[in-house]
Amino acid sequence: MHTPQLTLSHVSKAYPGRTVLDDVSFTLKPGEKAGLIGDNGAGKSTLLRLIAGQERPDSGEVTVATAGGVGYLPQSVPLPPSATVQDAVDLALADLRALEAGLHRAGRALEDGGDPAALAAYEELLARYEAREGYDADHRVDIALHHLGLPGLRRERPLGTLSGGERSRLALAGVLAGRPELLLLDEPTNDLDDRAVEWLEAQLRAHRGTVLAVTHDRVFLERLTTTVLEAEEGKVTRYGDGYDGYRTAKAAERRRRIQEYEEWRSELARNERLAAGHAARLGVIPRKAPLANFGHGGFRARGRAHGAMA
Repeated sequence: MHTPQLTLSHVSKAYPGRTVLDDVSFTLKPGEKAGLIGDNGAGKSTLLRLIAGQERPDSGEVTVATAGGVGYLPQSVPLPPSATVQDAVDLALADLRALEAGLHRAGRALEDGGDPAALAAYEELLARYEAREGYDADHRVDIALHHLGLPGLRRERPLGTLSGGERSRLALAGVLAGRPELLLLDEPTNDLDDRAVEWLEAQLRAHRGTVLAVTHDRVFLERLTTTVLEAEEGKVTRYGDGYDGYRTAKAAERRRRIQEYEEWRSELARNERLAAGHAARLGVIPRKAPLANFGHGGFRARGRAHGAMA
């Protein structure tokens, strides 16, 4: 049995005047390819930010169990227009850059002496870096940019000279090149042509880690996902067996709701007929006659001697 790689337990998140997520719980196992769907404003992007550690939940717990890093693709690059392409690449590869810095520090510690603890730390960092093929990461950025329609993009070019779609493709190239174990992608197929989408799908299918992608692209969901998560009214519902399983479950849910509605209409009609029948029977009952017509005369008020005199 696989240990969950991602676990949300009773997570809630609210902004002023609006609750976005309410007591959300689900898990993703290593290697799952999950699509996160829902209407705009349903909390999909918020959910990714919570998992990526960009925000904290108001209550509940988010647990990410991975030593292979987390790659997060937001809908917009959080850098100013004066930043360069290289800055965006470094941001996307931030955890790999941190591993590189750690390796340099651990290497210097080894030069100072043969401390077994320093050697163990160096070997652990080196294993993590090599598992993600860190030495080739920058080369993989260039390959990804080529397939995403930005070949030969100069690293010194300011981001302000790129369109919004070009900045998004640049960020996607960087996230994929880092080869993190857990990929969190917010609308990754936006601004991509068909060839670029096909290349992206192939990359994600070959990814040995876990993928959670927010998307409205139904074809992308059909080709990639093994699991569908639907955000709706603050809740998140999990559906297995990919997009086909989701559609089958939703069709069954619609049939159940239609049946419940028809049963409610039948019960309402029955109650209306009963009410009409009761009203008709009540209509033929004579109205109460005046008290004086009962033969004993009108009622008299009780006197003080009532009962005692009797």
